[in-house]
Amino acid sequence: MQEARPSTVAVVKCPGYEEELVRRAVSAALEDIGGLVGIIRPGDKVLLKANLLAPADPGEAVTTHPAVVRAVIEAVKEAGGVPVVGDSPGYFTRAAGGKCPALSKCGLKQVADDLGIESFQFEAMEDSFIETGVPGGVYLDRIYAARLALEADVIVTLPKLKTHSNTWYTGAVKNMFGAVATRTRKEAHKLATLERFSGSIVDIYSVFKPQLAIMDAVIGMEGEGPRHGKPKPAGLILAARDPVALDAVASKIIGFDPMEILTTRQAAARGLGTGDLSAIEIVGERIEDAAVSFKKPSGRMVNIPPFVMRIADRLLKVQPECVNEDCDRCRICQKSCPVDAITMTPYPEIDRDRCIECYCCNEMCPTGAMQIKRSWLAARVSRDV
Repeated sequence: MQEARPSTVAVVKCPGYEEELVRRAVSAALEDIGGLVGIIRPGDKVLLKANLLAPADPGEAVTTHPAVVRAVIEAVKEAGGVPVVGDSPGYFTRAAGGKCPALSKCGLKQVADDLGIESFQFEAMEDSFIETGVPGGVYLDRIYAARLALEADVIVTLPKLKTHSNTWYTGAVKNMFGAVATRTRKEAHKLATLERFSGSIVDIYSVFKPQLAIMDAVIGMEGEGPRHGKPKPAGLILAARDPVALDAVASKIIGFDPMEILTTRQAAARGLGTGDLSAIEIVGERIEDAAVSFKKPSGRMVNIPPFVMRIADRLLKVQPECVNEDCDRCRICQKSCPVDAITMTPYPEIDRDRCIECYCCNEMCPTGAMQIKRSWLAARVSRDV
């Protein structure tokens, strides 16, 4: 097996979620980046950080598909590692009897049980989060990090390929946002601007620095991701030892300039990985052959000169708004709002002076009632292609 460069990204075709198809694609992708030798040693505790945004059926393309998680578990066990699956949904909910529903609903608990390994929602563990410093943090100097992630010998980030209403794209770097407590996530969202919020995600990523990324891009999500967009086939599995490089390649495949994804740009600027496509070795499928056009989220604006933005700010609103007939008054939007801008009367009402347009309410709404509404001018300058 030829040794791959650190910023090698494997792009492998995988047309469906049949277990054997996924197993072969994951195996080929790992082989293309040099295998697991040098990443996982026998006996290593390996955290597989899935994307477990919310309790959702695998067919909704919200979470990492269980077939991908199964294939990675098998590969880690074959390398002698001791895998454990874990994540935290965006808003932690418990079913009757205190059980955590997201792992079961997404199919990950069944896979873990079938293969004889443990699976956790971080909040359900004893001493689940530990306050820890962020060396070199730009926006966050301390975070509450998942104990399971801090104690792991190896972290493998398993993102789902999706657009994102706030950060435009979500992948391997953004996936580590789920390894911190709700209080840290709220603190990050309160930073308000896209640049500062993206920088806080990079702060969090810098604490964990996953040694491997394997992306489920068999069926991704376009449009109003990460939860209320539409499933979009891409037919791919991506893998890299450099998660930043994986994000650069994946975002390019779905139609972004990697440097307009601020988590990629800032992580690369801090030396946490490679974001420059010219410095990344891509093996397997070429970007041109793998490319698929994803519809962009509503909140994504074209570049507008600052002086125009100052004048037109009130006319360029992209705001969450509740569609009452779709609302079941579960209050999750109110509980997930980082600035307490939502009251129930009896349906959600948003204090526009307090709203920071982070779209957490939209992301967490289980019925899709909290929709993103654009002003007429904002609709004209948004890029939906």
